[in-house]
Formats: sequence, C-alpha cells, structure tokens
Amino acid sequence: MEPGPSRAAERRRLQEAIAARTRRTSILAGVLGLALLFAGGIGVIVSPSNSLALIVVMSTGIVFLLVAFFLARNTIVGLPGKLRNN
Repeated sequence: MEPGPSRAAERRRLQEAIAARTRRTSILAGVLGLALLFAGGIGVIVSPSNSLALIVVMSTGIVFLLVAFFLARNTIVGLPGKLRNN
C-alpha cells in the first residue's frame, strides 16, 4: 500500500493552485484594464462630445491595471531564484 500525500505536499499543491488563480485574475484584470483604457481613448478621439463618460471609462481601466499590477506583485516577489536587491 502506497502512503498518501504528505501535508507538506498538500500545502504546496494548494499554494500553487492559489498562485495560478491569482495569475489568471491578474491577467484578466490587466487585459480588461487595457481594453477599457484604449477604448476610452479612442472614444474620446471619435466622439469628443461624450468625453466625460469616456474619461470615466479610462479611469476604470487605470484602476483595473493597478489591481492587475498589485496582484502580480505578490506573485513576482514569491518567484524562486529571484533576488530583489539586484
């Protein structure tokens, strides 16, 4: 009979799953932020009369980009083999 997975292996697998979910969320937020930012910018050029609403759309895109960078920061800091002081 083969022994079951150890607690350390379960914790490592759980941490990897959480990191993967965080990366996916970060990528989704970044793509959505870029799309909103560029759509708002193009909209302001095409239709300047609606500029206030489109500036709000662009601001929302910037917020999504900040969220994406905040989520990615935690993932990047945790990468093995990377030194922060270099």
